Amino acid sequence: MVNFFGLTPAGFETFLLVFVRTAVTLSLIPVLGGPQFPLQAKVALAGTIAFLVFKTIHPIAPLPSLFALANAIAAQALIGLVIGYVAFLVFMAVQFGGEIIDLQIGFSIVNVVDPMSQQQVSVIGQFELIIASLIYLATDSHLLLIQGLAESFTTVPLPYVAFTGGMQQDLGVFLAQSFLLAIKIAAPVAAALFVTNLALGLMARVAPQINVFVVGFPLQIGVGLIMVAVTLPLLGYLLPQAFSALPQQVQTTLRTMRPAQ
Repeated sequence: MVNFFGLTPAGFETFLLVFVRTAVTLSLIPVLGGPQFPLQAKVALAGTIAFLVFKTIHPIAPLPSLFALANAIAAQALIGLVIGYVAFLVFMAVQFGGEIIDLQIGFSIVNVVDPMSQQQVSVIGQFELIIASLIYLATDSHLLLIQGLAESFTTVPLPYVAFTGGMQQDLGVFLAQSFLLAIKIAAPVAAALFVTNLALGLMARVAPQINVFVVGFPLQIGVGLIMVAVTLPLLGYLLPQAFSALPQQVQTTLRTMRPAQ
């Protein structure tokens, strides 16, 4: 019997499938999946986690053909994509909330390049995304997500999986929750800027000789930046709750899948 580094053919196929699910998930996890994290380190981390998970599960029966192996690899990649997508929704909400703030302040025309997505994002959106990444690491939420990844092999065993209609519904609910989180992040700043604009409008009616546009733009920037600083503790309250809910959300989504033969 062929033996690769102590693995039987069935063991090698099992490790390969575990590695695919793990690698796809880690490639989408914020911070760890960004381009600032070297590719060699990503592969090494995925291989290490996959090996540890592989030691805790039973090897699958040998797959009958290369076509069956390709189907199993595609299934594991799709599962990893779902897990990573659920985790990324929180960071998408933080960035979207920051972009709402930028739109209210007037910074929407000023963009910077996000090193994680390689896309142009707004200034406040990028700032709050960095804060969210630090909170993510400080609260060990990346470890909770890796734990959820390991438990996914119990919820959805290897090698194949069948998808049901409940998965789309769950992902839609999590997307709606991410938009609600974005609104919670942006609401205090947006409310303060609304009051500021209202006061400027009243000033323009009471004293028409004052150039509201000259006064209003720096005033909006000042009020907006002050409110961003004042509401930073709000991120420390909302984000740990959202991060701690990620493993449960992942398991809820995975339960809508069922093993297939």
